[in-house]
Amino acid sequence: MERRFIWVVIGMLAVLAVVTAILLQNQGQNYRGVRYEPPAPAFDFGLAAPDGRTVRLGDFRGQAVLLFFGYTSCPDVCPTTLAELRQVRADLGGDAERVQVVFVTVDPERDTPERIQNYVSAFDPSFVGLSGDLAELEAVWEAYGVFREIDDTTFTAAGYLVTHSARTYLIDPDGNLFLSYGYGTPPDDVLHDIRLLLRVP
Repeated sequence: MERRFIWVVIGMLAVLAVVTAILLQNQGQNYRGVRYEPPAPAFDFGLAAPDGRTVRLGDFRGQAVLLFFGYTSCPDVCPTTLAELRQVRADLGGDAERVQVVFVTVDPERDTPERIQNYVSAFDPSFVGLSGDLAELEAVWEAYGVFREIDDTTFTAAGYLVTHSARTYLIDPDGNLFLSYGYGTPPDDVLHDIRLLLRVP
């Protein structure tokens, strides 16, 4: 009876040790962005690059992709977001090549492929800026739930404003929509999640 009791205690301690290890492991794997459960394949699309090529989202399979929708005449949200994403890549050091930033216009009337690529390259030469015709872009905006509306009542030196949603989407290396971030999310949160996703120390 005493021996049986000892084995029961040993068994319980072993189970407790396994449960504790799992909890500790999961505790270190809490993503800070909004998680898509389960992750679903990100809508693939092809849009024009300045050299006439069609660049597809799927071209970046194997990398984590940070996808953002904005426009080159944006006075605040877009330049702030791009500057933060540049910082995220810089903080990744040698692992930055495993992350691709893609910026898709919500203002095709002004953002030619050349203009949008020149704009994003000023933040980081690795950034990809994409444009297209309205019909092509509307399909992409709809797939990612992007709100976009031209504000023809307010003008700046750059012209009319475009009101648009400002989420950044993190697509995993397998091409799945994995996380998203609202405007104002601390860049350290995005960096934390990318390191966790890519298993970067």
